[in-house]
Amino acid sequence: MSTLSDLAAKHWLIGGIAVSILWFIAGRQSLSNRRADAAVFWQSVAVIIGLIVCGWAVVEKEWLGLVVAIAVVCFEVRSISITLRTTGQ
Repeated sequence: MSTLSDLAAKHWLIGGIAVSILWFIAGRQSLSNRRADAAVFWQSVAVIIGLIVCGWAVVEKEWLGLVVAIAVVCFEVRSISITLRTTGQ
């Protein structure tokens, strides 16, 4: 079990970005089921997770990871705004 925790401690940035993307995909799935309100909620959770990852990357001085996390958050926010425009909310 300590090996798994060591792996998570070393690669927390990849895990955080992956979790953010998974929440975002859950929102896209809600959108395909014609539930725009649920889609925006799940995608907003993904953005919040992404922002937390950005903050922690600054604390840990992981600058490349910060750039990647910011890119993911920007993509997610842009997609949410497109979703809101197309659904008329």
